[in-house]
Amino acid sequence: MIVEDGLEGFTLLELLIMIAILTIVLSIGVPNLTAYIRKYNAENEITSLYSVLTNQRFKSMNTGIPHGVYFDSNKKFTVFTFNDRNYNMKFDGYSEEKNGKSIDLRYPLSSPEPGAVILFDRNGMARNRNWALGSFTIYINIPSKYNCIAVSVSRIALGEWDGNRCKSK
Repeated sequence: MIVEDGLEGFTLLELLIMIAILTIVLSIGVPNLTAYIRKYNAENEITSLYSVLTNQRFKSMNTGIPHGVYFDSNKKFTVFTFNDRNYNMKFDGYSEEKNGKSIDLRYPLSSPEPGAVILFDRNGMARNRNWALGSFTIYINIPSKYNCIAVSVSRIALGEWDGNRCKSK
């Protein structure tokens, strides 16, 4: 630092060194921060979906009326009350959705395939569109503590996707 006539300031060299150090720190920090934010948002999204599934299950048990979730695409799903119009105990499409509410996702789901349906009967048991007891795996292919949901016949659990299955935590 040069002092002339009682005035203090930075030299151009000191300023350039400070900018170089700041650039190095930011070049390391920004990608890590971006990855952390992406991981946090994906984990938040999967826990929100877990909450929706649990809520649909409890609604089914409390009202005695089946409720479900329909996966419109890998970035959108619909929650609804199951209204079996033709009494065949099969989900025949949108016409049997009552009080449907669509929810958009920020990150695409790797599973299930679009068109998949999870129904919960009055006992809270998970069923597929043909009313058969079933189990389902829902996951986002972004590594994080919680990035998948395992829906079995009688349980919904958060977990971590290991490439083959959802390991409950």
